[in-house]
Amino acid sequence: MSEHDGPRSDAGINRELQLSGVLSVAPDAIIAVGRDSKIRIFNAGAEKLFGYLAADIMGQSLDELIPARFRTAHATHMERFQASTEQSRLMAERSVIVGVRADGSEFPAEASVSKLEMDGELILTVMLHDVTARKQAEAELIAAKEQAEQALIQAEKMAAVGTLASGIGHEINNPLYAILGAAEAIRDGDDPVRRKAHAQDIIDYCKHVSGIIKNLTSYARPAERHGLEPIDVNEVIAEAIAMIKLSFHSDIMEFDQQLNPVPAIFAKSEDVQQAFFNVIRNGLQAMGSEGTLAIESVCDAGRVSVRVRDTGAGIAPENLAKIYDPFFTTKGPEEGEGIGLFVVRQIVEKYGGIIEFESRVGEGTECTISFPIREPNGEDL
Repeated sequence: MSEHDGPRSDAGINRELQLSGVLSVAPDAIIAVGRDSKIRIFNAGAEKLFGYLAADIMGQSLDELIPARFRTAHATHMERFQASTEQSRLMAERSVIVGVRADGSEFPAEASVSKLEMDGELILTVMLHDVTARKQAEAELIAAKEQAEQALIQAEKMAAVGTLASGIGHEINNPLYAILGAAEAIRDGDDPVRRKAHAQDIIDYCKHVSGIIKNLTSYARPAERHGLEPIDVNEVIAEAIAMIKLSFHSDIMEFDQQLNPVPAIFAKSEDVQQAFFNVIRNGLQAMGSEGTLAIESVCDAGRVSVRVRDTGAGIAPENLAKIYDPFFTTKGPEEGEGIGLFVVRQIVEKYGGIIEFESRVGEGTECTISFPIREPNGEDL
């Protein structure tokens, strides 16, 4: 008890018993303790939640219901509340509320605590509500959202792979015919010098084909299989441009590349490649058959930034705010489904990056993607 050394009065006992009767019908767990943290009231809701009978837990310390790792912090919290002028407080303001049942299992809870003077003694009443089901539902919702986002990212990837098919067929067929010709020349020729030259041609053409296939498989595979690695942004841009050239299979594309030396970023290479692929493709589609696409990489204020500028028709102001919306597009049905920039933003933000667009109708659009320069442990430099 408190500063009273003698037993409680009959009136106090009757009041407590009456209070216990009222609390017994409450659906939530309600527990009352004195200054000594001994349990004085333990209602039916508390019995159901914690798995203790009131007769067994009454008089025990409240610590019995708190995981050991949280007891010190809880004691400090309660002491501050007792000394404060507050009459009640939502304990959810703390970083975590966790209870422990009689069987040792733990559960998350929302809780509130209030003060009550009873015969000169301070009684603290705690009300708890088990939020296990809600937390699980929230976790499932987050997991479903992440799964849906990954599905969109993979769908955009595979759509691009389909577009690449005709260009890749053309790109691979040319070296295959050259390999066939060189092999026939080796078979039919007698000059060892020329045979050696033809053999070297075969090696070079095979490496070229291998590079095409490597880029394609790297682009198409799901990113979840691979951990973070140091990424040279300039190399990834070069890979994205190579994929773009295969996709458009056109010789009229012009690129003004100003790729300056930049520090590595830590990300997944195939993710970053997909982001640049989509942005560069959008710029080329905006320009049609005319214009030059400018690509610049710089290091500025602890970030690696890449700017992609096209000289296309630009984006109307009323559409600029919608460009990240899934399935929003002003292109024809043959040029995309409107998920490209949604995917790009998901990728960029996943690595702490920022994507911004500036556009003027009739003049063109500039997209800037910047990533923080980080150590492998995720800390900013």
